[in-house]
Amino acid sequence: MMPNTTLQEAAAVAERLRQRIQGREVFLHNNVTLRVSASLGVSASEERGEYQFEALQSVADGRLYLAKQNGRNQVCFRSAA
Repeated sequence: MMPNTTLQEAAAVAERLRQRIQGREVFLHNNVTLRVSASLGVSASEERGEYQFEALQSVADGRLYLAKQNGRNQVCFRSAA
């Protein structure tokens, strides 16, 4: 939740988070290394004209899955056409 933030501003924050996470390595036992990435979905109350947490969460969740379907490791702040 980012009060007083536009969709574009929230997407920019999400992109900065994605970039910071991308390429991080998690070291496991036996010299096993995992590379980490992030897919994020973003929504904003300005799109709906009102604040309803459940509705915003549902839109962001749908966009998260869209980001994953489109190749992962990306931010999605627009719904599919």
